[in-house]
Amino acid sequence: MENVQVKRSLEHVVWLIAVIAAAALVLASVLAAGDMPYRSAGIAYPGFLDVLLYVALRVVAALAGAFTLGALIYALCCTAVTARGRVDVDGYAGVRVAERASLVWFGSALVLIPVSAANVGGLSMTAALERGAVGALIDASEKPKAWIVVAVLAGVVALLTRLTLAWTGLVVPTVLTMIAVLPPAMVGNAGEGPNHDFGTGAMIIFQLAVSVLPGMAWCVAAQVRRDGAEVATVVRRYVFIGLLCLAAATLTGLALGAILLPWSALFSTGYGRLALVVVGSGVAIGITLRRVVAEPDSSALIAGTGALSVLATAALVSMAVQPAPAFADRSFTAQEVFLGFDLPGEADFWRLMTMWRFDIVLGTAALAGIALYAAGAVRLRRRGDSWSPWRMLSWTSGCVALLISTSSGIGAYGYAMFSMHMITHMALNMFVPVLLVLGAPVTLLLRTVPAAPKDAVPGVREWVLWMLHSRPTAILAHPGTAITAFVLSLYGLYFTPLFENLIRYHWGHVLMNVHFLIIGYLFYWAIIGIDPGPRRLPHLGRLGMLFAIMPFHAFFGVAVMSMNTIIGERFYQQLQLPWHLDLMADQRVGGGIAWVSGEIPILLVVGALLTQWVAQDRRTAVRTDRKDDEYADSELAAYNAMLEKLAQSRR
Repeated sequence: MENVQVKRSLEHVVWLIAVIAAAALVLASVLAAGDMPYRSAGIAYPGFLDVLLYVALRVVAALAGAFTLGALIYALCCTAVTARGRVDVDGYAGVRVAERASLVWFGSALVLIPVSAANVGGLSMTAALERGAVGALIDASEKPKAWIVVAVLAGVVALLTRLTLAWTGLVVPTVLTMIAVLPPAMVGNAGEGPNHDFGTGAMIIFQLAVSVLPGMAWCVAAQVRRDGAEVATVVRRYVFIGLLCLAAATLTGLALGAILLPWSALFSTGYGRLALVVVGSGVAIGITLRRVVAEPDSSALIAGTGALSVLATAALVSMAVQPAPAFADRSFTAQEVFLGFDLPGEADFWRLMTMWRFDIVLGTAALAGIALYAAGAVRLRRRGDSWSPWRMLSWTSGCVALLISTSSGIGAYGYAMFSMHMITHMALNMFVPVLLVLGAPVTLLLRTVPAAPKDAVPGVREWVLWMLHSRPTAILAHPGTAITAFVLSLYGLYFTPLFENLIRYHWGHVLMNVHFLIIGYLFYWAIIGIDPGPRRLPHLGRLGMLFAIMPFHAFFGVAVMSMNTIIGERFYQQLQLPWHLDLMADQRVGGGIAWVSGEIPILLVVGALLTQWVAQDRRTAVRTDRKDDEYADSELAAYNAMLEKLAQSRR
C-alpha cells in the first residue's frame, strides 16, 4: 500500500510540473507576442487579459480533447472484455476519465464560441457583449463555427461515455472524438495560404497523432500503479502506439514546418522558438518511451511521456494563435488562397497525367494499403497457405486507382473544375470501392493475425470480429441504409448549399472524398462482399439492390446536365483561372460523366455477383452429393418410408 502511495505521489508531481510548465509557456508566449499577431492581421488588439483568456481556454480544450481520445483508445486497445462484451474494471476506469474530460472539453468549447468570435474581431469580450456584435462575428468567421462543432461533438461523446460500457459501443464516441479534435486545427495556419492542400492533409494526421498520448499515459500509469491485469501487455501496447504516433507526428510535422516556418525564422521569431519546444518535447518523449520499455513497472516514467505531451500541446496552441512566418509580407493569388497552388493552364491529357499534387490523407492510405496487403499475403505464403492472386490484383488496382484519382492531375484540377471533380467523385464512389471489396482485406487480416490467448487482453483479430458482428456494423451494412446513404450523397450534396460551403476548403475536399469512398465501400460490400459480416440478402435480392440504384444515378446525371443554375458558382468565379472556362458547359460535362460512369462498374459488379452466385450453387450441389453418398440418399429413403407407413395405415 505504501508503494502505491509513493507511485501516486510521484505521478502527481510529474503532472503538476507539466501543468506549471504549460501555464508558464502560455503566459510567456502571450507576453512575447504582444499585439504583433493582430497588427499583422490588420485588426485591433483586444488586450492582454482577453488574449491570455483566449489562449488558456484553447489549451484547456485541446488537453481535454486529448485526454478524452487517449482514454477511449486505452479502453478499446489495452483492457480485457467480459463475457457480456463490456470492458473490465481497468476499461471502466478509462471510460470514466474520458467522461470527465469530455465534460471539460464541452464546457471550454462552449465558452470559446463567443471568446474566439470577439478575438477574431479584435474586441475584448466586454466590448463585444456591449455592442451586441457576438452573433455577427460568429457568422463572419470560421473559428467560432469550429468551436460550435467541437462543443456539439464533445457533448455527444460525454453522453455516450456515460451510457455505455460495451466495447463495440465505445467505438462510436472514439470516432466522434477523432473528428472533434480536428476543426480548430483546420481553420488555423495549416489551412491558409500557399500549399495549404499539403498543410491541411498533414495537419489531420499530425493533430490525431499528438492527441493520443496525454489521456493514454494517464490511464496506463494508473493501471501500472495499481498493478492491474496484464500490465506487461498493456505497457507494450502503449509504447507501440506511442512510437507510432510519434513517428506520424514527426513526418507530418516536418511537412508542416517546411510549409509554415522558413529556416531563417526558426530562432528569430516566437513561432520558431515554440516550434523548437515542440521538437524538444518530441525527442524527450521518444527517449522516455525507450526507458519505459526497460522499466515497464515505472508509472512515473509513463506519466512523464504524458506530461511532455502536455507541454507540447501548450506550445502547439500558442503557435496556432500566431501567424505563420512563411506568410509574412507575401501576396497570394486567388488560386493560392482557395486551392493552395496555381494551375498552369487549361486541362489536357498531358497535364492530367503529369501534374501531381500528392493527397497526404488518401494518397498515404493508398500506399499503406498496398504495403500492408502485400505483407499479409507474403506472411500467408511463408506459412504455407495460399492467397488468390485475383484478390491481390483487385486490391492493388483499387489502391492505385485511389492514388491516381486523388493525387494526379485529375485530383488537382478537380479542386477547380466541376467536371474533373465529378471524375474523382465517380471513381471513389463507383469504381475504387468495387475493386477494394473484391480484394477481401478483412478475410486476409483474419487469416494473417493470430488469435489472442485465452483470458488475455484481446488483440486485432478479436476487435475486428466484434466489429463485424456488432449492431453498428449491421445497421451500416443494411440494404436500406446503404441505398439511402448512396442516394443522399448525390442529391443531398449537390442540390443543397452544402457543396458550395465544403468546396471552399481543402478539408472539405478531403471530407467529401472520404465520404464518397466509405459510402461506396459499404454499398458494394452489401452486394458483392467476400469478407464476413452481418447476414446479407440472397443473390437475387442483391441484384435487385444494384438495379434499384441505377435510376437514381441516371436521373442525377440528367438533372445536373439540365440545370440552369451553376453548382458552386461563387467559388468557381472567385478562382480567377488563367484560361476562360464556361462554367455551365463544364457542369454539363460533369453531369454527363455522372450519367455514363456507372456503366462499367455495374457490369463489373454484375459479373462478380453472378460468379459468386454460381460458385455458391456449385458448393451447395457438392455438399448435397457428398451427403447423399455418405448417408445413402437419406432424404429419398425417408420419403419412401413415409409412403410405406401411409400405405400400411390405409390397409
